[in-house]
Amino acid sequence: MFLVGNQQHTLDDKKRIRLPAKHREQLGNSYILMPGMDGCIFVYGADEQQKMLQAIEEMGSSFDPAVAEWIRSIAEYSATVEADSQGRFMIPQDLIDIGGIKKDVRIVGAISRVEIWSEERYIARRTGQDSSAKGLNDLYSNLHKAMSK
Repeated sequence: MFLVGNQQHTLDDKKRIRLPAKHREQLGNSYILMPGMDGCIFVYGADEQQKMLQAIEEMGSSFDPAVAEWIRSIAEYSATVEADSQGRFMIPQDLIDIGGIKKDVRIVGAISRVEIWSEERYIARRTGQDSSAKGLNDLYSNLHKAMSK
């Protein structure tokens, strides 16, 4: 799976959105929505569920209270959703609140998942990025190191 690109969307009156067709083709119509990093919402295809469950169970087997609380929080605010015949799905109010979403969202491909950002947070994050040639060189340097392992 290689999810890339970004598109602006607007929540409808029922708090539904539709993922771009190119993302739906790869993720299908069943999704796991989770609180993400930096105030976004992570969207995983349902086929990732078993892999995520195994990773979370391995983390939770340490009996570390901080890890246990993190798992509780993630599970408490996560949801599984099905897209309707038009490809729309509803974002639960808890995740809308966590994501700071008002109406406009940015749907961003993040390689193995999709991220839903409030448009305001997306712009703030992009404004803080170093998209100069040097900044991008540094990012690619890290990618190439990881690929050579």
